[in-house]
Amino acid sequence: MRPNRFFSDLDIDTSYSVQWLIDNSEEECSEAYILKYIEECNGNQQVRVYSYQYSCGHSLDLLRALYLRGDSIDSMRPVYLQTRERLRLLEKSIHTCGMEKARMDIINPIEVGILLAFGHALGESRDEIGRNTRAMSAGYDLFIDRLLSIYDPTRPLADDINHKPVYKSLYAVFDAPPDKRPGMIARYLDQWEKLLLKNKIPRQRYPVIERLQGEWKGYWCYPAAAVVAALNIDDSSFIDHEFYPTDLMQACAQYRGEPVILQPLQEPALPEPPKRSPKRKPAPELLAPWQPLFERMAATLPKSLQATLWNALVQWLNDEWEEEQFDVADLLCALSTAQWEMELLQTYRRLVLLHVDWKDDESALSFCADLARTLAIEEAFEPDPLSFSSSHRVWEVLYRFHLWLNERGFRLISPDTGDDSYYALAVRQEQADEWVIQLERAGLTLRTFADDQPF
Repeated sequence: MRPNRFFSDLDIDTSYSVQWLIDNSEEECSEAYILKYIEECNGNQQVRVYSYQYSCGHSLDLLRALYLRGDSIDSMRPVYLQTRERLRLLEKSIHTCGMEKARMDIINPIEVGILLAFGHALGESRDEIGRNTRAMSAGYDLFIDRLLSIYDPTRPLADDINHKPVYKSLYAVFDAPPDKRPGMIARYLDQWEKLLLKNKIPRQRYPVIERLQGEWKGYWCYPAAAVVAALNIDDSSFIDHEFYPTDLMQACAQYRGEPVILQPLQEPALPEPPKRSPKRKPAPELLAPWQPLFERMAATLPKSLQATLWNALVQWLNDEWEEEQFDVADLLCALSTAQWEMELLQTYRRLVLLHVDWKDDESALSFCADLARTLAIEEAFEPDPLSFSSSHRVWEVLYRFHLWLNERGFRLISPDTGDDSYYALAVRQEQADEWVIQLERAGLTLRTFADDQPF
């Protein structure tokens, strides 16, 4: 087994998991298996796409497992070439089935990182590496799209980074000057362990000894390795870092050229709302008393989006609400749902009301940034996720956002609806007292932000 940070002294036999990956990756791309699978699914040809996708995913996992086992880099060339061919079968099937915009499971930083790092280590040209990534649909993750655009400058870019608290710091390397990049990568590798220990990295659970035999493939930071290879970063200062795939990247070094400089991206503006407002649906009897409060909460939106949100709220109430009563807490829940029904955030990158589960701090961070953008605050709310120390992590995110807003002339108001989720809306400080009076008159209790007093 390759030396690694976790359990190097354990006698782990990986032969079963390696053989399982070999067998399954072969079976899932065999024509006989695919035809049988299609027949079982009533002739659905899209099955071919998903079968190739599973084969590619298992092929990439096989490279990872062989690296953990200690195989030499060059001995893994046949597996890499096999993976490459399977990716091209996947690409062809995607085009045949018209699924160019489908989201594949392999579109994640770890799988992409493995593919790029091994491609560079085995001497593939940049054109060839770019050719291998065409099966990975664009538009789902800005980190991946920006990384792959180094090989394909025409690749469309997503609006935002998926799992932003994990990959935001690594993304920043793209826009850094070459002399700053090594230090940023080294610091990110230090962060990797902290993120891992907090179980924050998708598809990277902290190792449990009882499950190592069948599940563990090592914890090297392949996304960082891919960024180093793509940008030709000098890694001599962190080559022996325990979370850096050292000998894989030593193999890359012989092909390293001059540092790659990327053009900085402009922060995308808020998408233009519809120019014409839809006709508003009449207010149901239960909703009518709350219409003035709705108008006030939606006032940060352009008129056309206010009308669209209102119609989504009315539609949801007509379709889903079966109770005889509809109080202000119900209004908040319904308004939160209506935002998603009309795709206010997905399409227009705006948010009126934050609503998160009590333990979903990652969404809380993202939604706070969305609220700030909706208010047209020029700066971005981007605290370091590793700086949070409270066990009440969502409260700590909201408290930090509350302090951040205060410095910019706004105030965060968090209504207490009596359940285990958090609501919050941001208002101008000069209007805050009036907001508080109106919400309390409506029957809401408002939470108070104070140091070391989680709610």
